[in-house]
Amino acid sequence: VEYAAADNPPISGLLSKAYAEERRGSIGTQAAFGRGEWYETSRNAEEVLPGQPEAWTKECTTHFDVIDAEGNAVAVTQSVGGGFGSGVMLGETGMFLNNFLYWTDRVPESPNCIGSHKKIDMCLSPLMVFREGRLVSALGTPGSWGIEQTSVQFLTNVLDYGMNIQAAIEAPRVRMMDAGRKVMMEGRIPKEVRDGLQQKGHVIDLLEDFAIVVGGAHGITVDEGGKALMGGADPRRDGYVLGI
Repeated sequence: VEYAAADNPPISGLLSKAYAEERRGSIGTQAAFGRGEWYETSRNAEEVLPGQPEAWTKECTTHFDVIDAEGNAVAVTQSVGGGFGSGVMLGETGMFLNNFLYWTDRVPESPNCIGSHKKIDMCLSPLMVFREGRLVSALGTPGSWGIEQTSVQFLTNVLDYGMNIQAAIEAPRVRMMDAGRKVMMEGRIPKEVRDGLQQKGHVIDLLEDFAIVVGGAHGITVDEGGKALMGGADPRRDGYVLGI
């Protein structure tokens, strides 16, 4: 990691598990090349290059679902919009106010144009699914503006394809991030599918098999009798299923 001595080190990025996972991939089977005690501008072909922890300082959105023994359920997505949100803490609570004001626009025609007494257009979308008044599932995901795209994909896997919640979450996903025809797509999607989309004019950005950019979904499903619960956690990010 390289940064000027006067700069504030990107602590949240350095402590990020996703950044640690990225750096772990730089560890090989042979001894690494050491540079010694002094900074050199030249690079040796054998050395491990420094990482960019700043890329991981936006890990700021979490999602959890809870269903208790009485059947009460919650699905909660929470975010501060940045490593320490707006940098304003509520008293001595350790809780920071978010910085989602930066997601507003200054274009008058925009539905998200900044103004007084207005609610921000927000992408957070925790889900609860009911069938004939009976709770079927509580689920959701982090993932910035990709939340809506990710949510539809794993929700469809559960409701339309009959997958269990873990399989629905692990199934390969896609995300459109940039304007235009670019589609980011996990590498597990078959090549013939990718080729077919390219023939239709899509530009494919092939990701790794399990990519953090397509979310980190979590969910719980309830059987028809309302007694058995099944939880799912996304291997793309930190997450766990607990039964107490």
